[in-house]
Amino acid sequence: MTSALRRLGTLGRDRLVMALLALMTVTWLLAVEGRQGFGRDEGQYFRAGERYWGWFEELGHNIAAGHPGQSFTPQGLDRYWSDNAPDHPVVAKVLYGLSWRLFHRCTCTGPARYLHPIPVRGRHITLPLFKRDSTAFRFPAMLFAALLVSLVYRFCRRFVAPPAAVAGAVLTLAQPHYFFHAQIACFDAPITTMAFAVGYAYWKSLRSARWGVLTGVVFGVALGTKHNAWLMPIFLAGHYVWMRRGDLLGTDGRRRLPRVPLAFVSMVVIGPLVFLLHWPWLWQAPLLRTRAYVNRHLQHEHYNFEYLGRNWNAPVTDPSLKPLRMTAPFVETLFTVPVTTLALSLVGAVVLLRRRRGEAVGPDAEAETRPEETRASRPDWRRPGADVDRAPGAFLAVQIFGPLCVVALPATPIFGGVKHFMPAMPYIAVAAALGLDRLARVVRAALVAPRARGSGATRARVDAALPVALAALVCLPALVETRRSHPDGLSHYNLLAGGFAGGASLGMNRQFWGYSVLPMLPWVNGNPDKSAMYWHDVISDALFMYKREGRLGLDVGDTGYGLPAIDRSSVGILFYEKHWAGYEGEFWDAYGTTRPVYVREREGVPLIAAYQRGKR
Repeated sequence: MTSALRRLGTLGRDRLVMALLALMTVTWLLAVEGRQGFGRDEGQYFRAGERYWGWFEELGHNIAAGHPGQSFTPQGLDRYWSDNAPDHPVVAKVLYGLSWRLFHRCTCTGPARYLHPIPVRGRHITLPLFKRDSTAFRFPAMLFAALLVSLVYRFCRRFVAPPAAVAGAVLTLAQPHYFFHAQIACFDAPITTMAFAVGYAYWKSLRSARWGVLTGVVFGVALGTKHNAWLMPIFLAGHYVWMRRGDLLGTDGRRRLPRVPLAFVSMVVIGPLVFLLHWPWLWQAPLLRTRAYVNRHLQHEHYNFEYLGRNWNAPVTDPSLKPLRMTAPFVETLFTVPVTTLALSLVGAVVLLRRRRGEAVGPDAEAETRPEETRASRPDWRRPGADVDRAPGAFLAVQIFGPLCVVALPATPIFGGVKHFMPAMPYIAVAAALGLDRLARVVRAALVAPRARGSGATRARVDAALPVALAALVCLPALVETRRSHPDGLSHYNLLAGGFAGGASLGMNRQFWGYSVLPMLPWVNGNPDKSAMYWHDVISDALFMYKREGRLGLDVGDTGYGLPAIDRSSVGILFYEKHWAGYEGEFWDAYGTTRPVYVREREGVPLIAAYQRGKR
């Protein structure tokens, strides 16, 4: 086994580790995703993904009938692709729909067949990998997470030895709020992966023309994943200007503007083309509809979100509140990322701050350098970083603080909490890997030096085992914390905040958009008044999926949305979020009782209460 690994070489071993990390990521996510309910957004993306697949299915029928053009008429396109437009582009949703069509165990017969967003003619052939439709929808998001974990390891290997790089990859996944999003059919885990992929491609492009072109392609896919991609070139430009600051300052005696890199040219040219081609809804009016999409997010409403005991649902104009509002992403990071990860990332930051230009970050790193990435004395726009150090400290700084600072602006909506700046999280894990590598070398020097008189074999075993043991030790708390948080990752807060209860006491947001109802469904199914059920923040698309999968009875009703729906209901639920507090009084008045019949809680923190008319 050892000899076989040696024959693989450094690159081969790294690729094997990347594959194993990806496999373990998907295995863990698949093992637990069934315990996590459907939120408001995810229910809409189930529906949209299935409708998008309907267009491809109809296109196949039209091709077989000899008139494929019918699928490309304005009516043929909008009938399917206008769903969830202009809110979001469609890379992830198309993958969700395709995965559903290929991998769910089809039971498209009986009454549940009418809960699909497009007509289902009957059973269809699939590769029945997943029992639940929702698992098949969610599978691509898990693959995105697996790709991210692998890329973090690969990037870390530029600086640190394999044990620390593995730890960085594991700490990327072992963050409760990221872990929550990594197993649902939404866009936040995919765009986190794409943000890291764009950064990685740009980093490689500084010394490789081939990667300069690929950066534009990767950026185009990121544009098709979520609107976060708009900001990526700004962060990268900040790093590039810092890296080439010698040109601006004239350190060689001649001031000049830094050359525009091939990667940026590729992003400007190829990126928009990929974006346009990937979204059929844009095709009949590209400029008009692209503008509608951009304006949708530039003018996005501020949904309710609790932070430090206040409800934030509008741009902050009160000067006395702006400083508090601007702390949100930094405090949320401090209170949600596992403490060991934070501590190691601070050590990594010190390592980078103390590093001299051109000095290796981690002398134990063994990652290969391809010929086109070697330093050259005469760089050009295709390889603009070939003659200078690539400034890893500045690169990590802009990738971490860029998303945080954008969300810190008082006019930026914060209703998504950590997910709005989640692209910073894998870079925090990279910094943690740098910190662990330095810690391992310090500890190794302290432990191995006193044993210098021992046998060479003993010293070698200690030298090899110590980094692995330290990596396992620092990953364990984050893994345990992540496992413990599931399936309520959005309610989780770390040791600094005081856990679930501490986060609630501090006035931090507990949850959003109705995902946490899943454990209550057996109680609902057994309730005699279930035909007149008020679902509060659970939308109909989520209820349809619960019913399609047999988790919720087909005879369970839905009285609708808003306060009048409480009056029409006999049993109802209330999500404990600050802006919903007044609804509990509505239940008391409508039902004639102040006593809930069911409370769902985590570690003493109530998440949902159920009331029933006439029950005291």
